[in-house]
Amino acid sequence: MPDVSNSGSTVSRAFTRLGDAASAAVQRYLPDAFIFALLLTLVTMVFALALTGKGPGEVVAHWSEGFWFVLQFSMQASLALLTGWALADSPPVKRVLNRIARIPDTQHQAIFATAVVGQALGLFHWGVVLVGGAIFARSVGIAMDRQGVPIHYPLLVATAYAGLLPWHQGLSAAAPLLVATEDHFLAETIGTIPVSETIFHPINLAIAAGVVATTLIIMPLMAPESEEDIHTVPEETLRKAERPVTDGGRVDESAPKAALLDSRALCVGTGLLILGYYAVRFSNAAFMQVFNLNVFIALLLGLGFLFHGTLRSYTSVLGDAVEGASQIMIQFQFYGGIMGIMAWSGLATLIAETAAQYATETTWYFAAFVAAGVVNFFVPSGGGQWVVTGEVLVNATQNIEGTEMNKLIIAFAMGDQWTNMIQPFWAIPVLGIAGLSIRDMMGYAAVLFVFSGIVLGSGALLMGVL
Repeated sequence: MPDVSNSGSTVSRAFTRLGDAASAAVQRYLPDAFIFALLLTLVTMVFALALTGKGPGEVVAHWSEGFWFVLQFSMQASLALLTGWALADSPPVKRVLNRIARIPDTQHQAIFATAVVGQALGLFHWGVVLVGGAIFARSVGIAMDRQGVPIHYPLLVATAYAGLLPWHQGLSAAAPLLVATEDHFLAETIGTIPVSETIFHPINLAIAAGVVATTLIIMPLMAPESEEDIHTVPEETLRKAERPVTDGGRVDESAPKAALLDSRALCVGTGLLILGYYAVRFSNAAFMQVFNLNVFIALLLGLGFLFHGTLRSYTSVLGDAVEGASQIMIQFQFYGGIMGIMAWSGLATLIAETAAQYATETTWYFAAFVAAGVVNFFVPSGGGQWVVTGEVLVNATQNIEGTEMNKLIIAFAMGDQWTNMIQPFWAIPVLGIAGLSIRDMMGYAAVLFVFSGIVLGSGALLMGVL
């Protein structure tokens, strides 16, 4: 019989070397996230000038229009991130995460546990995983240091960030939620498509399960075995990255103000009021017909009030969330500028039309998947990208006989989430909580990008056959 343990060790060493090589390349060449956004702006301008026939003045005008056009969506996305952050950083959620973090007693177990928690949080909400995943990774790092177990912290944080990979197939999926919302911008063309036909469709669930399984396998395999290759971070350093709730300013507070801030009745009552309203809405209509992005944000807000218990706790964490998400909030506008160039210069349309030009009933979903992945690299916002390319993709789907609109949306979502593993935009809050730089962990995410791409691409091709 073959030596299975030796075979497994050989595979693990191969993935360890692959992860180390990718990490070294990223550390050497990848710029900071904000610089990356500015460079990407220039690259997009060059492509628009070269491929669309637009002049420099027109391209700059498109950038300016896009910069302000995304204000409404950037507010939605910012609220989703902030309310998700506040929920993930609430005492009950942190207690659960800390208890789970103490379960592993080896490096591979710790990375596997982080992958499980990250994937679960990512399927729940993209904002929650960015915060909750990072908090859990930090908690695991502290628990491992206390046990004296060396753990490669950059890989651990990359594993937590990998929880973002399946987000657009989960409950917070932007495009499926948008098309499930009444009066969305394509409602006259495609009507309203309930999430039962997208998020909860058997095909989407099966492919999402494949993505999760790939992450659970690949990330632990990249763990270095030699202690000299393991980058550990001591507990005292990780504790410095923690943001404890403080009672600053309490001395100068008036008694009525302090009473309101510390009132459990006011905070919990507000949360119950919000949740009660939506409970009534769900009781009067099918959940999948009511559920959309705005409803999801409201539910996160209500749960946040309920879990924090006092406005003092909630507003303290919310202040940390605003600070941690500030770069994302301003970068939303710069990516809005990139989106403006992509949309109004015709560059995004050119990509989508090129994908549709050579597609058939069998290959269309794969082509849409690839096109969404390419555009996401320039517009790393699922909802924003759907606004830019949705109409073109929908029209192409209507013109290719035998294709289905709900499958297009699933394929689009898969492509959009896929390239997040090589786009540093969403890693900013994770890194702020974990105390690392983008170059420390992005190489490991890039390896996952390759292998998850095989799973997602195969799923997109299968959709054309089934």
